Amino acid sequence: MCILITGSSGYFGKIVVRDLISSGYRVVGIDIRRDPEQTEGEQFRFYDCSITDREKLRDIFRREQPTDVLHFACTFNKVRDRRREYEIDVGGSVNVLETSNETDSVKRLIYSSSAAIYGAGNHNGLWISETEPVNPGSYRYGVNKKLIEEAFFSAKRRADLQIVSLRVCTVVGPLYFKSRSVVSILIKMPFLPGSFRKKKVQFMHEEDFVRLLREIISDNEIEGIFNLAADSFSVVGEVVPEKRYINIPLTGLKPLLWVLWNLRILNLQPASLRYCLYPVLIDPAKLAGRYRYTFRYSSSESFAETVRNNRLPADAKF
Repeated sequence: MCILITGSSGYFGKIVVRDLISSGYRVVGIDIRRDPEQTEGEQFRFYDCSITDREKLRDIFRREQPTDVLHFACTFNKVRDRRREYEIDVGGSVNVLETSNETDSVKRLIYSSSAAIYGAGNHNGLWISETEPVNPGSYRYGVNKKLIEEAFFSAKRRADLQIVSLRVCTVVGPLYFKSRSVVSILIKMPFLPGSFRKKKVQFMHEEDFVRLLREIISDNEIEGIFNLAADSFSVVGEVVPEKRYINIPLTGLKPLLWVLWNLRILNLQPASLRYCLYPVLIDPAKLAGRYRYTFRYSSSESFAETVRNNRLPADAKF
């Protein structure tokens, strides 16, 4: 069994490659940069390839004949040009879908979507299920995730090609190293608006993430859309020290974020502010119930371990 992973050098790719190799799988990684901690050998092969390069993708798929494709690659706030971001995230994902469909060995395409697809607002309930409507607003990361998911399920494909879309909450743990995220803000930002104290956030430990992903890979019948998340949440005021809060009116925060974004001081899209104001807590019951899975870590335990093992670059921007 061969599993091909796009975005193999990113956070998800890194933790999944490590886990699958230790579980005895043969893994093929695709990314535009090599992770120096990943060593090639009988169980792992790496290709320097962008998902926008359709012909190179085809060549790799033909050569390696994967049975499963885990599609993690995305820009995640790294590209400021909207057209280029769309070309990579949406256009590149369509390339992955079409190449998987053309390669008879591929029986399943597992796509990493996001909880951001649901959107953030005062309409959100405590636990959002897969049947709730999706409305990411103007947040481009969430918009692109929605467009990709729609493209995957509406496209014509082989009858034996299963597609699984995983709407993932924030995954953290001792190997977490991503800047431009709510996690990097909570860990590194010197101050937080006082209103953040009551914000609810949902963190899933990377160990629970990879264990559930292994369940999915072993499940020949699974197909469709699933929330992949912890079964608990945290309150920011309970996990971030009190000394870091200041009284700043939220009405003035969004213009400030746009200034910082345009000056390239802040790397998190200003439209994501709504996700800092309103909880997006997704219900994992459908997937966890399928495997009768018991979570090993609570949301707060997951965040605490991330802080203890802080691997964010010293010069990382928020």
